[in-house]
Amino acid sequence: MDALRGRDVAAFERAAEVFSLLSASSRLRILAELCDAELCVGDLAAAVDLPQPTVSQQLALMFRAGLLARRKEGSQVYYSVEQKTRDFLCGAVHALVG
Repeated sequence: MDALRGRDVAAFERAAEVFSLLSASSRLRILAELCDAELCVGDLAAAVDLPQPTVSQQLALMFRAGLLARRKEGSQVYYSVEQKTRDFLCGAVHALVG
């Protein structure tokens, strides 16, 4: 209990938002693919068998939450798991779903 004292309540609220965001199975599938490789939206949509607009919407949510990084190369946008949370997120996904 002492370890929690002095921590900013806003940090816990942010953590709750991230966990809530990851409660959607489609986002977990996207995250699992991105743990293995940086992918563009079209390749990611094919990998998770979801429509490209759906994948784009989910990626935007995860990017705004700080979970993903993105880079543009020509007309393609590539996504990857943000380095600061990569070990934790990818470790959790792989531990839970293999």
